[in-house]
Amino acid sequence: MTHLIYIHGFNSSPQSLKAQQLLAFVQACRPDIRVQVPALPMNPEAALALLESCVQACPLAPGLIGSSMGGFFANVLAARHGLRAVLVNPAVHPHQLLRRHLGVNHNYHTGEASELRAAHVDFLQRTEVAPGHRDRIRVLLETGDETLDYRDAERFYTGCHVEIAQGGSHAFEGFQAALPSIVDFLEQSNEQ
Repeated sequence: MTHLIYIHGFNSSPQSLKAQQLLAFVQACRPDIRVQVPALPMNPEAALALLESCVQACPLAPGLIGSSMGGFFANVLAARHGLRAVLVNPAVHPHQLLRRHLGVNHNYHTGEASELRAAHVDFLQRTEVAPGHRDRIRVLLETGDETLDYRDAERFYTGCHVEIAQGGSHAFEGFQAALPSIVDFLEQSNEQ
């Protein structure tokens, strides 16, 4: 793996702590890997189109890391392209979760206002897929996630490499410590 795409969550940005931890880790320990952290728009159809263009621009199959809503997108891309992905406290059935966020939302990092519409939520429902290659998906969950019920992801990703840590939070407090094993997983051959 020479390319890695980090996919941030709903209302987040490339400035998120996990994105910054990943960039610092790669710079210090794996400068041979090129990391992309695209700034995703609120519109999920536009976000997925941007992510598709990132995947297509990679000369070799990229590894994916997705957090929360980014985990949803990473699963969709992994299923479409047979990619390896690590999902961190991933959103499951986000069309159900986001109905309560319809209207104007503000990005946690930039403060930018964007409107989430019913059509966006409908797109998420149409786009949802079961994991295509369960052996290529690693799911990292923390039971203390205050935003998403980790058991939903545990059920949805049955048959994938699911790891559940006690405590923690939606931010996934064990992310930095897990980075070496995350990169190792993404570099494994798909024939294994």
